[in-house]
Amino acid sequence: MLKVLLFLILLFACCLAQLQAQTRIIVLDVKEGQSVLIQHFSDGWLIDTGHLGQSVNIIEKLRQYGVSNIQGIILTHLHPDHASGYFRLKEDFPSAKIFSNCHPLPENIQPDTSRWIHEALKKDQQHQCLTANDELNFYDVRMMILWPYEFINNNLNHHSLVINIAVDDNNILLMGDADRQAEQTLLSKKTLPTNISTLIVGHHGANDATSTTFLKNIKPKSAIISTNKDNIRGYPSKSTIERLISMGVKIQQTATHSDISIPLNLKDTIKGVGDK
Repeated sequence: MLKVLLFLILLFACCLAQLQAQTRIIVLDVKEGQSVLIQHFSDGWLIDTGHLGQSVNIIEKLRQYGVSNIQGIILTHLHPDHASGYFRLKEDFPSAKIFSNCHPLPENIQPDTSRWIHEALKKDQQHQCLTANDELNFYDVRMMILWPYEFINNNLNHHSLVINIAVDDNNILLMGDADRQAEQTLLSKKTLPTNISTLIVGHHGANDATSTTFLKNIKPKSAIISTNKDNIRGYPSKSTIERLISMGVKIQQTATHSDISIPLNLKDTIKGVGDK
């Protein structure tokens, strides 16, 4: 009887390990923009969609990774480089639940694409609002919304969703385009996890985010910057790179590494999907 029990325990442990091994998180190379895939076997979630011009490439990447079903799409905010791929992805995955921060935008919001997405979301029956303290679950992945708490103006970046993606002992902090003011508030409220394995750097590495105080408090082991080569706005900022290096953080960029798979085993290292 004891042997049978031990066998069942071992079998369960093996099955659990296999299930966990099939969960992966990939920061997709969408050139100028951001999109993060959370995959479990053929099911997936996307956090941000890149811009509309990258939609075909994202759909092809999903096919290559074996994802045939997108269960949910989270839009951190409605800037086109994060959200305009919504239109094409919604066509291919009409049953996908759509989540956003439901930022109340004025009718004359710029750019126009943000207004178009905002108007489309109002009519999307699958659309739901997210705010700080909400949580979404996808198999063994917990997506905890840390920001925003409230809306104080029309600044899309400041109110970008900040999400902690937790898998087992891994905390992956995705900052969207949140700025230093958002970082300060999060630090003051003490809602950030203390053991962050990977930071998906805010605002593509721009100098208006990823402050020294922020980095000293969260102490990420590694960082990923989603941007294109020779970015027209100069992202990532040299100052941001220097701050990360001074903290001993391992940095990778989609501009040089293409798609980047985040290790869920802390003994592993971050690697580009195409890396040897």
